[in-house]
Amino acid sequence: MAPRKQVPPAGLSPQDADVLQRALHALGDYGHVAVRAGRGHLNIFVDDGEPVARCTPLGAGRYGLSFHSHTGRWEPIPTIADLTRMAHALVTTLGSYLQRWDFSDKKSGSVH
Repeated sequence: MAPRKQVPPAGLSPQDADVLQRALHALGDYGHVAVRAGRGHLNIFVDDGEPVARCTPLGAGRYGLSFHSHTGRWEPIPTIADLTRMAHALVTTLGSYLQRWDFSDKKSGSVH
């Protein structure tokens, strides 16, 4: 019996990135989060830093989720979903990593 060939998922497009980005922005204060297609993934960036997560196409309109850990490795998260549901999964699972890091220059007013 001949080995089965793996059929690669269809290539990603800027439209795929836009769908995920719009879905993320609709879920709250995530206007600073950007999604860009690159190297076969939808990479999720906070501000202009390194990507914090990525969605990998698995075929049939489904994507897997990975988190960029402090070790520099991509760690898979057990989530498979379409792009709209993936936005919800990102906010639920990695919401604290997607938060805006604007710190005020003003003192808190505490006299401690």
